[in-house]
Amino acid sequence: MKPGLRVIKRSHVCAVALANTRQLGGAMRWFTTGIGVALLFACLANAQTTKIITMRDACDPTSFNAALGTGHCIPGQHGNTLFSDFIGELQTDQNAGAWRFNPMLNATAGTFRLVRLDLTSGDQTSFVNMGGETHTFTRVAQFGGGFKAKLNGLTGNPVPAPECAQVLPDGSLAPQPESSTNQFVEAGTTEAGPTAGSPALPLGVSYWECCIHPWMRMVVVVHEHED
Repeated sequence: MKPGLRVIKRSHVCAVALANTRQLGGAMRWFTTGIGVALLFACLANAQTTKIITMRDACDPTSFNAALGTGHCIPGQHGNTLFSDFIGELQTDQNAGAWRFNPMLNATAGTFRLVRLDLTSGDQTSFVNMGGETHTFTRVAQFGGGFKAKLNGLTGNPVPAPECAQVLPDGSLAPQPESSTNQFVEAGTTEAGPTAGSPALPLGVSYWECCIHPWMRMVVVVHEHED
């Protein structure tokens, strides 16, 4: 049975239980009310949730579009990093901090590590691109480069992840087709992501990255639903 159907049925049971308390009196009414409230909280606890994965960048439209073509970076409130500064940061740090899944890093106790997103089977995911550029959310067997050779080199990812890029006969790279495990999310848009526990987002640990900006990474762990 699908988790969504199970939640609907439990919610119906709760509603019926609470409604029936109106027909009872005395101590029995309070006893039944307690049962109904307990069922209601159980339903809420087991209901599906939607986890938002935010994509961010800080591209300056004027300089990025001059370098990469009209429409590459749309105007907005996402930031004003000049293209030259973006390249400079990649050369120095092998990543650009404003280009990230939110949040990307956990600095608890002075250590930096990728954030782990914990989901329960049946949870929905949704992508919100708050930046000015297109980003992907792509499942990979292991982290690697994307389909932009120059960015791969600047970020220390010379070998592209095969889930991200096709290597053409001339040695150039091309993006893999879009799929449920390789979603392209345009700037300023929201898109439904895979359901936790589905073939696209299976139980256990999976690794995800942006195939355009390969330092944008996330570890996702899907847990079994507990009844």
